[in-house]
Amino acid sequence: ADALTVISEPHSMGHHGYMFHVGYKATGILDTNSFYIHIKVPAATFPHFTRFRTSVGAGDIDVTLFEDPTTSADGTSIATVNTNRNSSNTPGTTVVHTPTVSADGTAIHTQWITPTGAGIGQSPQGVESAEAGEEWVFAPSTNYLLKLTNNSGATISAWFELLFYEIGATP
Repeated sequence: ADALTVISEPHSMGHHGYMFHVGYKATGILDTNSFYIHIKVPAATFPHFTRFRTSVGAGDIDVTLFEDPTTSADGTSIATVNTNRNSSNTPGTTVVHTPTVSADGTAIHTQWITPTGAGIGQSPQGVESAEAGEEWVFAPSTNYLLKLTNNSGATISAWFELLFYEIGATP
């Protein structure tokens, strides 16, 4: 009970009320169309994204993270929830879906969700998923765009999950 306890920084951020979760399900994404999640980081904020996860019912899906996109309308706000249900802290970083995008920006990460789980001559079954396996520290006063492009040949639904903590100190 009195032993020294050591936990990871993300774990500590959760205990202190600085870990935030965003989840959203997009439906009716037509073949060859894209769906966008816009992440807006304010000045003097350094969000550390520990999870970017996308799941879809079928592949072939391209998922790309862009920096400095050009948008003319924000889209619809997505609720951001503090993972410490005893904390009233709120993040400075905001997340919206379906912004009006005129330029994607600079691609900084790509993933590919492929159809799997099928036997010979069978259609893919189940949920396909991809996630960035590393932590990303976003720059202050910078916008980011998570873009899912449906190349599956069918209309799909997709689920996004983001987990991040914010600290105001310069990295």
